[in-house]
Amino acid sequence: MSYPLWKLFKHECKDILRNPATVILIFLPIFMAKVIITVVDKSGLDFMLLSTWILFAQVMVGIMITGPGLIEERESKTFDALLITPLSRDQIIAAKGGAVLVCSLFSQMIVFVITKGISDLLPMLLYMVFGGIIFVQVRIIIGLKVSSSKNGSAISSVFMVVFFLVASVYVALPEWTYPIFTVLPSIEIVENLNSILNGEGLLLVESLLLLLWIVVLSVWIWKTGKE
Repeated sequence: MSYPLWKLFKHECKDILRNPATVILIFLPIFMAKVIITVVDKSGLDFMLLSTWILFAQVMVGIMITGPGLIEERESKTFDALLITPLSRDQIIAAKGGAVLVCSLFSQMIVFVITKGISDLLPMLLYMVFGGIIFVQVRIIIGLKVSSSKNGSAISSVFMVVFFLVASVYVALPEWTYPIFTVLPSIEIVENLNSILNGEGLLLVESLLLLLWIVVLSVWIWKTGKE
């Protein structure tokens, strides 16, 4: 990582931590997961609940933090100012997305540790990273495509609710809907997390689909910059 890129990455991390609203978004999944998992722990629910709250941390932090900054910087022209630095547009986006990804991973890991402890964390990290990347990418696209902060916040909220809600309830939906919904990255993440938690290892097809999502979204972000 070049020095200007590292400097911008650190600056973005500091900006996130200086903003009380973004700090709340980082810790909200941790608080909610702890409270709700504790309340329902005696009801006989399986590990699906834990994987769902890890997903919640991914979509909450990734989608709700990344985009507002991009849209606000586009509106105030500070993003354009960054383009006259030695950094390329892709490097600027990578630094901004990378800072949010670090926050996403922190939130996810704390959700897991307060529920399961640290000993089984390592096998989960791959899908925490995959999920974190995908939902940061989704919000980057929204941040680059949407014209105003107000519209961006509304669209982001819709995506967050859809990704989280569908992954929470899809097992109760009719079986004929499974092929439709299982292509969503949120469901692929939950399926892999559940498989690991149940001692069954990773799911090859779902893992490849997650990689495909990352590639497709990366290309979309790159093409958006060429428009």
